[in-house]
Amino acid sequence: MSNWKAYTAIPFVAGFVGWLTNYLAVQMIFYPIRWRGLPIYRVEGEPLGLLGWQGIVPAKTLKMSEAMVNTTINELLTMEEIIQRLDPDKVADILLPKSGQIVQPFLDELLADKPKAIKEFATNYATDKDGWVQQRLAHKFLRDLTVDVQNDIGKICNLRNCVVDMMMSDRSLLGKLFEISGKDELIFLVDSGLWFGFLLGIIQLVVALYWDNPWTLSIGGLIVGLATNWLALKWIFEPVNPLKIGPIVLQGLFLRRQNEVSSDFSKFFATRVLTSRQLWSSMLTDPSTLPEWEELLANRFAVFAKDTTLNWVDLTTKSRKLKAASAKTCSTLLNYLTDLHGYVDEALEIEQTLRARMMAMTSAQFERVLHPIFEEDELTLILSGGGLGFLAGLIQQLLSTGKLVLPRVSFGGHNSMISIVGRIVGLYIVSIALKPGNTLISFIDRLIERTRRLKRKTRSYWKRRRT
Repeated sequence: MSNWKAYTAIPFVAGFVGWLTNYLAVQMIFYPIRWRGLPIYRVEGEPLGLLGWQGIVPAKTLKMSEAMVNTTINELLTMEEIIQRLDPDKVADILLPKSGQIVQPFLDELLADKPKAIKEFATNYATDKDGWVQQRLAHKFLRDLTVDVQNDIGKICNLRNCVVDMMMSDRSLLGKLFEISGKDELIFLVDSGLWFGFLLGIIQLVVALYWDNPWTLSIGGLIVGLATNWLALKWIFEPVNPLKIGPIVLQGLFLRRQNEVSSDFSKFFATRVLTSRQLWSSMLTDPSTLPEWEELLANRFAVFAKDTTLNWVDLTTKSRKLKAASAKTCSTLLNYLTDLHGYVDEALEIEQTLRARMMAMTSAQFERVLHPIFEEDELTLILSGGGLGFLAGLIQQLLSTGKLVLPRVSFGGHNSMISIVGRIVGLYIVSIALKPGNTLISFIDRLIERTRRLKRKTRSYWKRRRT
């Protein structure tokens, strides 16, 4: 006990190590937004490069966004349902002042070979805001167009592409969504490292008192780093369903806040992702939906021209010009929808719909809202915590003993066998800890498959470098 100050400091240092490793683990989830490091070797979509790192969420934005759409958004929201909430007459009233500009590309293209006087007359007639007949005709065109949109929304709107494209255009957006929705859990993840680390430090202190080996501090730091990250992650999401033990009810911290998280998630999604502006922009620029839009506009204008001229004008005979005019209209249409966005955002009620349906989800369904961000590279987060804890233990060892000693254990002539057994047991413990439903065999299978995939990617990389 000659160095009692160093021993007394062990629980406090362990608490700091636990807090620091958990804090860094949270930062590694979201930051940096762009990959930072030396571009020697890196696989797109993976956070860890040979010498560098990108936040897990920014690196895996595409994969996570698609998973979120498939497991959450598609289950709670359908465009076929919410688009029916628009009132076609209200939409026509809002767009009526811009009706002449909307249809101008049709007039320019279809009357290109007509005398100048006819083109000017048609343009003035279409843009006359005071003409009673013109206004009635324009209102009918816009109303019928809105009904067409409602009827064909499944073809002209791709909700998955809308969400994923928005997330990919700003890779910080998905991280902000998760940070807002899981703010309490992220705070707990960081703060719990302090208390878990302190408790484990007391055990580390007892071991150090009775087992006078300098490397117990570094091994203790490794254990603290691993355990605090693992315990905190488990406590947030498990158990999924309420587990009653006497008067105590246990459930994952995230799942207890289902109503609050539902409110935060739906508000962020409705105001930052699925806004009217983003929906219209996606529909009119997405390569998978733009052709459908062009066809819809062309058909609507052809029917409109035929009805208003009592079958005198049949634009189906000018299909090439009609398609060209429709393409031009689609390219400029978004500019004339500015006044419509406020009404659409209010009428679709995306926030209210998402909130109500998320609150009604089962615990198992709701757990999938946030848990995927922690499941991605969960092993990397835990091992990085262990590595940082080991480093802190080495520093603590240096301060308390004045030297660094790495663990060396001798088992006579059976070192190789014990080493093999130790590695297998270690792999088994990690596999059970992270994926309780998976066996050692399935864990090793995944490890082998990932190794093969990395080998193939490495070969492909060097092959491209040579060429």
